Amino acid sequence: MDLLAAFGVFLICVAGCMVEGVSLVWALLIGFLCFFAVGVRRGTAAPTLMRMALSGMATSMKVLRILLLLGLLTALWRAGGTVAFFVWAGVRLITPGTFILVAFLLASAFSLAFGSCFGVVGTAGVILMAIARSGGANLIMTAGAIMSGIYVGERLSPASSSAALISAVAGVDQRDFQMRMWKTTPVPFLAALALYGGLSALFPIQQVDAQIMTALEEGFSLAWPVILPAAALLLLPWMKVSAMVSIAVSCVLSAGCALFVQHLSPREVVRACVLGYRPALPELTELMSGGGLVSMAGVCLIVVLSCAYSGMFDGTGLLVPVTDRVGALAGRIGVFGADVVVSFGCCALFCNQTVGIVMSGQLMREEYCRRGRSNLDLAEHIGNSAVNLAGLVPWAIAATVPLTTMEVSAAILPLSFYLYLLPLWSWVSEGRRGRRTAEA
Repeated sequence: MDLLAAFGVFLICVAGCMVEGVSLVWALLIGFLCFFAVGVRRGTAAPTLMRMALSGMATSMKVLRILLLLGLLTALWRAGGTVAFFVWAGVRLITPGTFILVAFLLASAFSLAFGSCFGVVGTAGVILMAIARSGGANLIMTAGAIMSGIYVGERLSPASSSAALISAVAGVDQRDFQMRMWKTTPVPFLAALALYGGLSALFPIQQVDAQIMTALEEGFSLAWPVILPAAALLLLPWMKVSAMVSIAVSCVLSAGCALFVQHLSPREVVRACVLGYRPALPELTELMSGGGLVSMAGVCLIVVLSCAYSGMFDGTGLLVPVTDRVGALAGRIGVFGADVVVSFGCCALFCNQTVGIVMSGQLMREEYCRRGRSNLDLAEHIGNSAVNLAGLVPWAIAATVPLTTMEVSAAILPLSFYLYLLPLWSWVSEGRRGRRTAEA
């Protein structure tokens, strides 16, 4: 009963934060105190509980280093002109009968490079929606295509904080995890591509506004060196370079572009790294501003607190009754099916992708171990469920931020094909794998 009361208080706080627009950090802090009190009440000494929480926090250190590097990367890519170049090049590809398809492809490309759905929707997403509104395109279909695209890199990009977190939670190498992700992606991606291609032909855009192109050309030098940071980030992991080193190399190249191609002063570059980039041209302020170490403060706190929860739950066994029910569910619908239910439930309850990933790993780990499945299997299934499913929960941050940024309603979610085609295909693939194992 005390555990249910703690969960009740926590969920009320989460709901309050969502309604009031307050950071989820406050709900996590209150929830931590509630669960800490439950642990003490059930006989675990307070110093022991703190050691458990600190042990959980320690698992987040690698993720925090990557998050801080990503803060630098997003600012420097903006300052160096890399973001501007890809938006400019992508918009040039648009024709009336391909707009929705190009919107999906451009958002996907940005997502693979950036690794952040919020960063992509705040740049390419905003620009594409502006083009859609000025050109008379179908806004719901366009936003659905963008919503699909921004999540492609959440599992695949070396710069993805979600990929780094899943690897840390499951205890696997990030590169090995992402190799698995590449194997499960082609079928749902191509299916989404075909669907958006059909919608593009049926619902063409009437015209493309050239003002955005002009502003980008005036505000940035779009010479070829600005693509080097993106090329390094995408190619180095395939050369077995770690994600952290790849991001660091991309940051150095971006800083070089900012200094020698965009001709920013060293002081401006340092300021962008810390506080975020802000372009000199007013027309580009809303589209190109952002990034920096400061922008990652809230995310870092959420990751640290989520991992503290994990350490405390793991050490005290508070979630044993829940994990027992997860095991029974896995027996009925399969281990991946249980993972989908748990992931969606966690994202819906906690309204946060990060917390959903951590809690999914916490609740499912024992069941995977009991069935003789590897940590890499656990990481693969979390990547194919929790990451995308968070974007389908209308009240979760993973959905509300893109919806608000694009100024559209949750009506776009049924048209965000990739978000649910991926877990569906993964479920089918897991079923086939299970049958082959049984036959063998």
